[in-house]
Amino acid sequence: MRLDFSVAVHSLLYLEQKQPRLVSSRELAVSMATNPVMIRNILSVLHKQHYIRGIVGKNGGYQLDRRLIDINVGELYDLTIPPAISYARFTTGSPSAVGDGSDINRNIEETLTDLFTLADQGYRAFYHQFTMADLKQDIEHHGYFKAIARKPFG
Repeated sequence: MRLDFSVAVHSLLYLEQKQPRLVSSRELAVSMATNPVMIRNILSVLHKQHYIRGIVGKNGGYQLDRRLIDINVGELYDLTIPPAISYARFTTGSPSAVGDGSDINRNIEETLTDLFTLADQGYRAFYHQFTMADLKQDIEHHGYFKAIARKPFG
């Protein structure tokens, strides 16, 4: 999994904690021990979607533009980790594979792609249950998600 989702979540939580102060992308990069270019790319996406506001210039920076309770974790996940169109790079076999010509070789790619797609849909549905306020609650009082995990979701 790419870091985009984690960077987005971390950035929003950090900006909320530092309110009302403007926070530079450099400061965020240091707090995450991550490349500043990656941070700026994610901040650009968050800015375009009105999760944050930015001020350019020497004294510029970023601020949270929504309350954490109003930010759905699943929407952030969807924004930063687009659904995979093809999981082909994760599969073996090929409909045109040479070799023994077995059903496995011809059908494994499609079967695994279906499986991965269903798993991805479940993952996304799970994340859509939570807001960023829920993540903040778990950061402040670990165990929040463990308690939820004991209950069926859906």
